[in-house]
Amino acid sequence: MALTIRSEEHIKYENGVAVVRGEFDVDTLDELPMPAEISGKRLCQGSTALVISDGLLAVLTGDGKWRNCSGKIIKG
Repeated sequence: MALTIRSEEHIKYENGVAVVRGEFDVDTLDELPMPAEISGKRLCQGSTALVISDGLLAVLTGDGKWRNCSGKIIKG
């Protein structure tokens, strides 16, 4: 898995877990992290990822799904 965390912004703590908004680079759609997949942290709405192999920018929505810039669900 080739996930690079470009940056993250701490938003709050919720039930002892850090909630962050992140910016990521991944090679493929399969490597997009789901909200609870990053150890000790939970991703929140507005996190973004560049999917390099497909040339896509993905945005995490409030319902935990990744969407492309057209609004199509690409993971989740």
